[in-house]
Amino acid sequence: MLGKLLKYEIKATARLFLPMYVAILIFAIINRIFDPFNKLNTSSSLNLQTILSVVSSILYFALIVGILVMTLVIMIQRFYKSLLGNEGYLMFTLPVKTWEHIISKLLVAMMWTIISFVIIVSSIVILIGINAVLAELPRLINTFIDTFGYQMLLTAAYFAILQLASSILMIYCAISLGHLFPKHKLIASFGMYCILYSVNQIVALVFLLLFSHNFITSIAATGTPTPAQIKNFMLSLSPIPILLSVGYFVLTNFVLNKYLNLE
Repeated sequence: MLGKLLKYEIKATARLFLPMYVAILIFAIINRIFDPFNKLNTSSSLNLQTILSVVSSILYFALIVGILVMTLVIMIQRFYKSLLGNEGYLMFTLPVKTWEHIISKLLVAMMWTIISFVIIVSSIVILIGINAVLAELPRLINTFIDTFGYQMLLTAAYFAILQLASSILMIYCAISLGHLFPKHKLIASFGMYCILYSVNQIVALVFLLLFSHNFITSIAATGTPTPAQIKNFMLSLSPIPILLSVGYFVLTNFVLNKYLNLE
């Protein structure tokens, strides 16, 4: 059933995300053709072409901000409406366990967040020029690998995914806890998010104090950390998002199982 939930969730959100992705890519192509940024740098007078260039530039950056904001809004909206809103009556009558609902929402939210990042980067690549990027990309990759190595790249990606999962689950947990209040559920959810965020920072600080001593000592001794030290430091911090994610997931699942109130 988890596969069916994922399929349903992807279909429900794709109709919201895909038009935004197409719009920003088309707009990036238009900006690449007309090159408004170059015209703004070379033009010294205010004319129709300059005004259109300004408008084009503003709209492009507005689309980028819009995608980032809408990714967050849709992620929150899908969880709230599907499980705690009117759709919850239907969703919780399905022969599906609560944890499967949470996992499906989490995986799809992570998927769209990553795709949104890729689309934004792709639009910037189009704007700069694909040929120019392809000419510089091998050099940049080789420089990074020579400096940090392949393991550092994989470690950074691993840590980023953990942080993304933890952040999304913290939002889900805050919404679930906020729903326990009889009134002003959205305000209560925001308040619970602030509390959870504070707890998150405290836990991270405790881990830093406990496990960063060797890293800080090595920096003090050598002046600059080595790639191996940075990798080991990031791996030593990886239990933070893992433990927090587990805690948020268990608490969200418990609230939805025991204290769900759709009235």
